[in-house]
Amino acid sequence: MLSKNQKTINQKTEEFGWWIKIVTDKPVYIYYFGTFDSYSEALKYQSGYIEDLKAEGNKILNIGIQKCQPKQSIIAVTSSST
Repeated sequence: MLSKNQKTINQKTEEFGWWIKIVTDKPVYIYYFGTFDSYSEALKYQSGYIEDLKAEGNKILNIGIQKCQPKQSIIAVTSSST
């Protein structure tokens, strides 16, 4: 479930499995890359996604691999302060 400060900006994901979750800053996005058949498979490909995001100018805040079923592959997190 998305918090009030998050909005989806990409296609739906419907598959449960292993996903790489990467959080970036400026702008703040939550990216999900997957699915993978195992934790070790996700770990094998993780560095490629990190390199791509860095090459696009993103600052990586957090990286994780988890078994889940994200609703969206990319989520923009917006500030609630005015």
